[in-house]
Amino acid sequence: MSFLGHISVCETYGIRRFLYPVSLEIPASLLDPASGPGLSMPDGSQIPLQVTPSTTTPDPYWRLDFAVSLSPLEKLELKLFTEQPGGTGMDDPLQIKEEERFRSTQRRFSAEFDRCGTLYEVVYDSVPHLRAPATFIRNGCLATLEGASAFAVGFPLSARVTAVGEYPDGCGAVTHLETTAYKSWVMLTHFLSRTQPEDELVFNLPLTVSSSVVTCDFGVGGGIYGSLQAETCPKVVWHSEFLPSGRVRWSIASGARTDYVGEAQTVEEYRRQQWFHQIDGQKALAVAVTQIPRCCREMKVTLRANGDVAVAFRIGEAAEVSAAFGFCCHFLNNIPAIAAATNPQSILLPPVVTKDF
Repeated sequence: MSFLGHISVCETYGIRRFLYPVSLEIPASLLDPASGPGLSMPDGSQIPLQVTPSTTTPDPYWRLDFAVSLSPLEKLELKLFTEQPGGTGMDDPLQIKEEERFRSTQRRFSAEFDRCGTLYEVVYDSVPHLRAPATFIRNGCLATLEGASAFAVGFPLSARVTAVGEYPDGCGAVTHLETTAYKSWVMLTHFLSRTQPEDELVFNLPLTVSSSVVTCDFGVGGGIYGSLQAETCPKVVWHSEFLPSGRVRWSIASGARTDYVGEAQTVEEYRRQQWFHQIDGQKALAVAVTQIPRCCREMKVTLRANGDVAVAFRIGEAAEVSAAFGFCCHFLNNIPAIAAATNPQSILLPPVVTKDF
């Protein structure tokens, strides 16, 4: 067993975290996954560790995936070994099936992705959360994505699917989807090879609805709540405008009436507010918007009483600029319709991970 170095995980936002998934990338020359690298807590107990090739760097790197529990503002010093005896078994690892589609399954939660990189199905405690696949639409068109690849089979901590293709006008597109063993999250990132002024990208998530009254809340304004009903309030729209000065103006409108307006002084301040919930008394969806490109002029989130969720981005005065759009969707069951019961801020403000080797 050979000691390689320390990995520090620091909670800096005052949020308690239970088995929070974190990752770190290191040069491939430092580790041989076949030798069984290990990760240990300060008391010597082992942490399940997954090592897979990185998909974000052109150079050969390994991505290390693991999870830790942190008290508010706690810092953990972990030890990384090039090999470590003993098992690091998990209570509920991911089970991956790769047939017509990719399916990531645990005892309570499963997510299915088709070969085009589309989020096809989500099931929690045998309850379906989607009534149709989620889609990305650019300027009214779907991309033709194919050649999906997966770092999934045999890895118990996270499953990742990547699909590559292009839109009808030749704009390249890449979709990454990921699930983790510790949370009922589906993380999506959509890349465009270029953007042009007034381009629009829309992420559509058609949810099943189990009640005639759906509640929603938004991270802006200290937390704004509302309800959706087909007869009286069929939709709520949260509109954000990103100004050249760095400020962000926002408003929330119920039907044809604007109910709230506000402004954040910086994009960094607004980043903590980029989340919303939709809850129907049986199921809950929490969405954290994890990536908004600099070339984006506005974002519009539309929630409808029938369960439809649409997040639309409008490109500003930028041309031939690549862009990445990111989401983390958290699916849950048995959530009271009167309040939010998840914490998307913990997704938007992850722990800080560093290494000393």
